[in-house]
Amino acid sequence: MIGLVTIILITLMFPKTETIETDYVTGMVWSKEDLIAPFSFPVYKSENVYKKEIEEARSKVYPVFDVNNVKLQNSNWLDSLNAQIAKLIKINSYSIELEKEKSLPEEKRTTSEQTLNNLKSGLSITLTEAEWNSLKSLLNNDASSDAFKKKIIQSLNQVNDKKIIDISKSKITAGKISFIRNKVEETIDLQEVRDENEAKQIITNDLNTYYKNPEQASVSLKLAILYIYPDYIYDDAETQKILTSVTEAVPKTFGFVRQNERIISKHEPISEAAKLKLESYKKIRNEQMGTSDFFQQQTGRFLFVSLMIFLLVIFLYKMRKAIFDDNLKLILISTILLFQCVLSYLSLQLIINYPIEYIIFVPVAAMLLTIIFDSRVAVYIIMVICILVSAVRGGDYDILIPNFAASVLVVYSVRDIKKRSQMFVSMIYILIGFFAAIIAIGLERYDDINIIKSQLISAGINAVLSPILAYGLLIFYEKVFRVATDLVFLELSDFNYPLLRELSSKAPGTFHHSIIMGNLSEQAAKEIGANQILARVGCYYHDIGKLANPDYFVENQMDSNKHEDLNPSLSAKMIIAHVKNGIKLAEKYRLPKEIINFIPMHHGTNLVSYFYAKARTEEGELDTSHEYIYRYPGPKPQTKETGIVMLADSVEAATRSIEDPTPAKLETQINEIIRARFLDGELDECDLTLKDLTKIKQSFLKTIVGIHHHRIKYPETSDDEE
Repeated sequence: MIGLVTIILITLMFPKTETIETDYVTGMVWSKEDLIAPFSFPVYKSENVYKKEIEEARSKVYPVFDVNNVKLQNSNWLDSLNAQIAKLIKINSYSIELEKEKSLPEEKRTTSEQTLNNLKSGLSITLTEAEWNSLKSLLNNDASSDAFKKKIIQSLNQVNDKKIIDISKSKITAGKISFIRNKVEETIDLQEVRDENEAKQIITNDLNTYYKNPEQASVSLKLAILYIYPDYIYDDAETQKILTSVTEAVPKTFGFVRQNERIISKHEPISEAAKLKLESYKKIRNEQMGTSDFFQQQTGRFLFVSLMIFLLVIFLYKMRKAIFDDNLKLILISTILLFQCVLSYLSLQLIINYPIEYIIFVPVAAMLLTIIFDSRVAVYIIMVICILVSAVRGGDYDILIPNFAASVLVVYSVRDIKKRSQMFVSMIYILIGFFAAIIAIGLERYDDINIIKSQLISAGINAVLSPILAYGLLIFYEKVFRVATDLVFLELSDFNYPLLRELSSKAPGTFHHSIIMGNLSEQAAKEIGANQILARVGCYYHDIGKLANPDYFVENQMDSNKHEDLNPSLSAKMIIAHVKNGIKLAEKYRLPKEIINFIPMHHGTNLVSYFYAKARTEEGELDTSHEYIYRYPGPKPQTKETGIVMLADSVEAATRSIEDPTPAKLETQINEIIRARFLDGELDECDLTLKDLTKIKQSFLKTIVGIHHHRIKYPETSDDEE
């Protein structure tokens, strides 16, 4: 199901049709065979040229206006102006009389004020208190009233010497306007008309110059603006109709390619005309694709992706069975595959005139896979990723080699990573891989130097950002998928880790025993090619269960032995319980599964031999059916590392008790322990071979001899000499 979902999602990311060559640009050399037109098709103009021609055609369209019939109907505006001024004179007179009669009773005065307000509301303009006061001097007699009216008429006549339109002239780019008169189109030069804003500005300037009092100028302006009528009204519907017809009349094509005509030849530089032919061919081919063609193509893509995933599955099944059997790890690999394909898909959706295909961050996948799994898994999956990334971009296999080169070098750079900061060194390897591949391919194809330069810049961005992205994603995968990488193991090997600190204080003997075991196991793992970091850290935590009752284990006992007061079966239960207690404690501290496995597996199904022998001595011939009481629950070691730790645990404990340890005695003891574990079948389920066991024995001996080396005996001195 994981594989099927992955295949379907990747297939859906493919472009609608496979591109001819995704990144062809002007100046690039056509590297494929001659491209012959399988059908006739028109050559489309470039998008920029077509838009420019449309803009030029639309700019020549004159906006259409209608004659304003309202103005014709309001030709007697002078009578209306006289009526407005007469109302102002009446209101002004009534207001003056009302001020003189301040001694009127309150009720009568309120009625008069209401009458005045009603007269004011009948006006077509609204004035401020200051403007009403300014009318007292403007309309105090017939002469001043006539002068007021004549000035307004004079200002209006200044603007009516030209026709007025109802939209801003700044919006008109054609230089002329048109209108229909008696079913005949007429045009007027834009300089021969005014817009309403321009007319208002002329009147405003004239009145402000004439009147020194700003309130008087404001009253005159408000009254004059009432009688500014546009001569022509903009007809948006008719104008848009003409613009649409003009736009449709602009041809989208400029040439024609006949069937069997050569579109472009191999090794021919891509000119602007050739590029337009290629784009036109691709466009027509996409349009001609039917439903059956679409499903046929999708089926082919599904089979292609399935083949890639199948090859990956076969590799995991044959070479990395542990990964194949772990669904969580398969989901992890699937997310990395999908992440890379999504980046590839997005690089096609972003319309940017820049080689962003080199910023798909394939090296990030290489770093994650190497750190989480191993270099062989990483290289194999990276091959699949590079192919899928190129396929999702519509068959853009030009980026396959640069991505693969950079990713393989990254694998080697983080193969033996010891700390997270080392990830940032990988940017140098990414740069080398990308630069070498891009320059080599560019020179081989005679690519333009500017194209190579832009590709190198994109690759440089990739090199800088990849370690940063990988750093963050690694933490994400470690937390979400509970992935235990060597970096996690190294962090757990810090003696300041709470669990180890507690072990060193409460069970110092066990802690010291674990440290020595760690040295033994690490060197042995190194000799046989196992994970030496995992083996060492597994030793540090293999006996954490003894924290529950540290005094019941001999290495932590300072004086008395608490088992002297217990019967053998109870003592055996106390000893065996440290396995169960250790697993609970490890789960509480959320230790990785790989570390927890060491707790039960380092004992396997061995007997607690001391108490078993004691029970047989005390109880005589012990019934074999009761042997399970003295046997660890298992399981037996499942990996090389847990097998090494089982042997190291027995070897360290046994060699510590040898008196006067010589290399011969130590070698004999190590041989006996390894032989006993082998014959008991405790190593049957791990991958250790006889050759591995020989190397482990030699490694143990070398390390143990170093620990138990002979020391110089200093001569004793007398009290007087002291």
